[in-house]
Amino acid sequence: MKSSIIKAIVLLFAIFSLTSCDTPKSLTKKGDKFSEKSLYSDACQFYMQALNKKGDFIEAKEGLRASGQKQVNIHLDNFFKSKNFGEERKAIYHYRDAFSLQGKIATYSIQVDIPQTYTSDYNTLVDDYVATNYDKAIDLLEEEKFAESEKLLKEITLLKPNFKDVESMKNVATFEPIYRSANEFLELEKFRSAYYEFEKIPASYKECESRKALALEAGLLSIGVMKFQNSTRQRGGESAISALITEELIQLDNPFIKIVDRQQVQTLINEQLLGMSGQVSENTSAQAGALIGAKAMLNGKLVSYSKQEQAIQKSSKKGWLERKIRKYNEETEKYYYETVYDKIRYDEYYGNASVQVGFQFQLLSAESGEILLSKLININKNDELHFAESNYDYRNIVPGSWRWENKKSPNDVIKDSFSEKRALKQLFKNKKTLMSINELSNSIYTDIAKDISDKINNYNPENE
Repeated sequence: MKSSIIKAIVLLFAIFSLTSCDTPKSLTKKGDKFSEKSLYSDACQFYMQALNKKGDFIEAKEGLRASGQKQVNIHLDNFFKSKNFGEERKAIYHYRDAFSLQGKIATYSIQVDIPQTYTSDYNTLVDDYVATNYDKAIDLLEEEKFAESEKLLKEITLLKPNFKDVESMKNVATFEPIYRSANEFLELEKFRSAYYEFEKIPASYKECESRKALALEAGLLSIGVMKFQNSTRQRGGESAISALITEELIQLDNPFIKIVDRQQVQTLINEQLLGMSGQVSENTSAQAGALIGAKAMLNGKLVSYSKQEQAIQKSSKKGWLERKIRKYNEETEKYYYETVYDKIRYDEYYGNASVQVGFQFQLLSAESGEILLSKLININKNDELHFAESNYDYRNIVPGSWRWENKKSPNDVIKDSFSEKRALKQLFKNKKTLMSINELSNSIYTDIAKDISDKINNYNPENE
């Protein structure tokens, strides 16, 4: 199955490539061949492609006029046959195919004819068909068979858009079951589900707008962010995480998440709740939430922080500089190049830094003090540095070793294999900046904030 799909895609791409490179003349000839085989619909496509490339190409215009008229006549013949056999729906769509093709051809300033008798028969047929199906659709609506009614009303809208009150009836068939479902969710106090159902309905439908607003208000999770605590020696980490979390939550595309003004929360805690203890308990969080009108309070604590850093160190390395020398061969009387290696030194640099952060957060209900969400997040990040530098062109430097700088030794080694030379070249290309402890820390703080924000965003009390 998969291979057949791939073959079809390749074939379509090949046809597209060929036709996109074709000239108006070659496209017209292809249209002529299809026309000779009475494949008028395909012929029309090629004539249109030719005219898209050159709008006044006479041969293509003549071909489109002839094949277009013949294809329109085929549709009209099918219309006539279906009408006589009592197949009203088939007849209607045969005529519409003819009318549609006539319209496409007209865009090229070419006229093909549909006799008035066919148009009159079509209009009569459509009037009867629409009237009959409208009555059926209304009956189905009364029986609350919304999907079946909607199907009929959509077709009526297509055939006769202004027929009676078909548009409003179609809206009833389409939106009423959704509206009822939304109201059922409201009664079950599943406010988010209700809201998103109401979102599918135009605000003007019944009481959709006011009920959607009611669902949003009732389901809103207003969150107060408490001052985070820090049990490590890394000062400022908890404040950085708090600010990042607040920013992430504010930027969420979630109508049910609202952040209460942070300054208001902190002022309230300082003045009314902490007293002399300076401690924030779960009960304190619940009291704060109740006083500022928040439904939940977010607590956090930086529980662990460790760092390790090896400053960048420099190490001098021995190597070889490869170069070519032009020489003359007296026997062959030709010049040739010989590879020679000069002893050099280059520098390699090493360094690394790592940070580990542990952060505990809790989202508490301000109404009950219940823990809604809780997690201990541990993240480790490290950065390593290993690169080389030289005043020589690194592309000509070959790894190896040597004993004496000014004379040869049997212990001298030139490592000129492809893999070893490539590995050394990569060292010269490697990054030359090591992330600082602060940069690693901030990166971790950002990841923690995103993790917490995602969990709050995905939290749905209706699933609890």
